[in-house]
Amino acid sequence: MDGTSKPFGNILEKPYFFPGLLLLILVPLYIYCLPPGLPPYRDSGEMASAAVTLGVAHQPGYPLYIISAKLFSLIPLGNPAWRLNLFSAAAGLSGISLFWGLTAAEFSPAAGFAAALLLGFNFTLRTVCSVPEMYAMNFLFAVLLLSSASRTGARALFLTSFLLGLGMANRMDLVLSAPALLVLLWPAFRAGGIKGLLKAAGFFFLGFSLYLYLPFRSSGWPLFDWSHPADLKTFLGVITRKSYGSTLDLISLNYAPGELFWPNLKVYALHLWQNFSFALLLAAAGLRAEWLGNRRRLLAIGALFFFSGPVFLYMANMPPNPHALAIVEPYYLLPDLAAAFWVAAGLFYLVRVLPKALPGLALASAAAIGLVFYTGAHGSYRRNMFAAEDYASDVLRSAPPGSTVVAKKDVQLFSLWYMQSVKGLRPDLKIVAQGLSGSPWYNASKKLYRPDLVLFNLNAGGEEAWKAFAAANPGGVYATMDADLPNQTPARPRGLLNEVYPGKEPAAADPWVFYSFSRLGLDYRDFFDRDLGTSYAQALVSAAAKKSASGALGEEAVKGLRLASLLDPDIPDAPLYEGFYYSARGDWASARNCFKASADVYERLLKLSGEYYSLPSLREGLAASSAYAWLNYGVALEKSGDKQGAESAYLFAARRNPRLADAHYNLAILYWNRDWARVREELEATLRLNPRHAQAAGYLQQLKRQQ
Repeated sequence: MDGTSKPFGNILEKPYFFPGLLLLILVPLYIYCLPPGLPPYRDSGEMASAAVTLGVAHQPGYPLYIISAKLFSLIPLGNPAWRLNLFSAAAGLSGISLFWGLTAAEFSPAAGFAAALLLGFNFTLRTVCSVPEMYAMNFLFAVLLLSSASRTGARALFLTSFLLGLGMANRMDLVLSAPALLVLLWPAFRAGGIKGLLKAAGFFFLGFSLYLYLPFRSSGWPLFDWSHPADLKTFLGVITRKSYGSTLDLISLNYAPGELFWPNLKVYALHLWQNFSFALLLAAAGLRAEWLGNRRRLLAIGALFFFSGPVFLYMANMPPNPHALAIVEPYYLLPDLAAAFWVAAGLFYLVRVLPKALPGLALASAAAIGLVFYTGAHGSYRRNMFAAEDYASDVLRSAPPGSTVVAKKDVQLFSLWYMQSVKGLRPDLKIVAQGLSGSPWYNASKKLYRPDLVLFNLNAGGEEAWKAFAAANPGGVYATMDADLPNQTPARPRGLLNEVYPGKEPAAADPWVFYSFSRLGLDYRDFFDRDLGTSYAQALVSAAAKKSASGALGEEAVKGLRLASLLDPDIPDAPLYEGFYYSARGDWASARNCFKASADVYERLLKLSGEYYSLPSLREGLAASSAYAWLNYGVALEKSGDKQGAESAYLFAARRNPRLADAHYNLAILYWNRDWARVREELEATLRLNPRHAQAAGYLQQLKRQQ
């Protein structure tokens, strides 16, 4: 029996066992969960387009990612977007494997395995390892830097310096790891003196010199050439992001420095619990162990956590709404790396000081890992995520031949870029980025690749710019639902598009019949996927609004409104217009329910606006808009015979929007024959707010004659 059990016991001591088991678990899982094509995530469409065409991405250009992803995309596997998703998975898995090697060397193979597997199930890491963006490679370089800086001597200093410069050619925020690296390499810095420091700087700039790709590639005017950094001044503006003046990140400037620090810290604390669960107790033990055994390393990993976590959140100062949090989330990976390191340290320490507790510690570690996997498993399964390509295909199908399509939001616009430039769909269409339409470099690029397109500043030029744009591009101008149109600009809903200025070729009469709704009804939908669903919902509501204005709102439009509520429950206009449908038919009970549903959506949004620390202007706008839903709810109550409920609804509408004249007018009618003094008061209030209110003026004159 001893002879048979010994080989089995020794297998745990084999050098390949733990890394092999780690990859055996994670590699199939990561590949199996990959999106099948372009995922709806932040800048994925742009990065995929720039990588495949070897272009220049938005600031600061990300040359390391673009070049590496381009090389990987040449592997003949699947479609281009899936290859780039696989590239991110490979980068993330490499980082996890290196993390195991680091923690196995510093502590033990088993402790490193537990911490690495926990990190491998991290929801944020699995997210960035499934999209064609730079975050997975950033994670890989962070682990590489910790591994190289953990060595000793001048070679470690020079290698780390080179890797830091090269890694920053992928993402600049890797500089947040510099304090940790400085602490780890401090003995080498001291030993090398000024000469060693200069050599280290030379190695750093050697890696950082990959940014020279930008001016060289830009000088050839690639298809994607953001800011055209071909000259020195523009090049410096690009790598410092000074020329990147229109990004959602700038919303933080609307808040006082540090105003949103604590709300964001609470969100990150919840993230830590969801991705480490009670393994955080092991991390706490790891902090204790490092304090007792290696304080310099504790200071280094602590610096990584502090500067990439709390300090970054303080500087970012982003409101904790779903969109902003989706932008901030990938930055959690650097402090998560520190937490995972402490988990390995804690497990190793506890096994040493409590050897008899080994079975319990192993069971607790397995339970924590299992809980983290269970928490994030549903959201990490993305094999059926077709939303980005489906949306872009539907938009492109809806536009007439030779027309121009204007889009604004990142995911919507970049998905169109990818489908046209990489997959070759609808090359006859002219896709225009509204936010870039006034940029000289964008105009120059379009003149080169689309000489038939004449651009105007559609972002700030107003109605006259749109008119001139349509006149110069006679094929017809259409806009996606996310584009901002001036108030007086004509717009007619055509499926997912607004027909702004039609051309000679008619648009599809009913494009909805060939839209890809079958793949929008997935259980899992993250923020960006939901935002594409919102585009469909907005299109359905816009079509219903147009029909309602002409008195042609019918049952088919009502079905569309209900579908809109399913695609985005936070659009209050969907139940509002359905209420109009029922009220026009005298079905006041159904109308009442719809108007109340609309008002409830507004109340939910107002509550969330407080939780999200929304700007006062947004909250005030929501409150004012909600008054109209409450007003119509009051009308439905009054028509149903509930005068007391109607009075409460009118009064609430007047409080929500003190300038809503119809709230006072409806109160006057409600008090007619009941309280003449109140009738007069409400009619006078109506006319103060709207002197042109003919009905109120007529009733007030009638009242004066009676008195």
